Amino acid sequence: MAFDGITISNLVYELNECLTGGGIQKIAQPEKDALLLTIKNNKKAYRLVLSAGASLPLVYLTEENKVSPITAPNFCMVLRKHLNGARILSISQPGLERVIEIKLQNLNELGDETVKYLMVELMGKHSNIIFLNEDKQIIDSIKHVSALVSSVREVLPGKPYFVPNTREKQDTFSVTEFTFCQEILEKPMPVIRAIYSSLTGISSSVAAEIAYRAGIDGDSSCKSLSQEEKKAIYQEFHALITNVKTHKFSPNI
Repeated sequence: MAFDGITISNLVYELNECLTGGGIQKIAQPEKDALLLTIKNNKKAYRLVLSAGASLPLVYLTEENKVSPITAPNFCMVLRKHLNGARILSISQPGLERVIEIKLQNLNELGDETVKYLMVELMGKHSNIIFLNEDKQIIDSIKHVSALVSSVREVLPGKPYFVPNTREKQDTFSVTEFTFCQEILEKPMPVIRAIYSSLTGISSSVAAEIAYRAGIDGDSSCKSLSQEEKKAIYQEFHALITNVKTHKFSPNI
């Protein structure tokens, strides 16, 4: 299963159930691109791993306590300064993007309540963990990205944060049947590719599953589809997205 927007949507729902309202007790950076947060909530301690590894970016709860370096990296020190004892207000996902937003509340140096954000971007080699102030300006990030590396978006302290938009895609939650059938399934490409390249949060494996459930060969051209076949694909797509919206999912290994 791809770690796509749909998988992340279900993950965010689970994390909200057990972590929202909890307090951060410990922050560690056991690897150069990963954090380990110890969170206490409802009299139970959770260990949350946030990994921005280029080959396998992940977010998950673990029972294991990873060994940390003797001297904490700069990013870890910044988080400890701002987030030790912080309370998790919410865990959310912008649209169906491969991004997790952790909203936190803590006291500043003056004793006033302040809001901060930890953005976890799970985008392959572009993955990152970015720490923001209440105005969503970047305080620091686990990976710095200068203009020399990316002309689209710099990830540096002081820069404004925005969710990267690598290509124009339809909003999966609001796309209409007309747009799905008359625009997406009219593209001069295979059915699977037309679906995942047109909608946010949909991976090729999910697109293939939608086609399979509709009884359609996903590798066939959109041009070969009849109106009845297009409608069948849309109905399976709509049923799947309805389950995502209502959090009807059953994790399997």
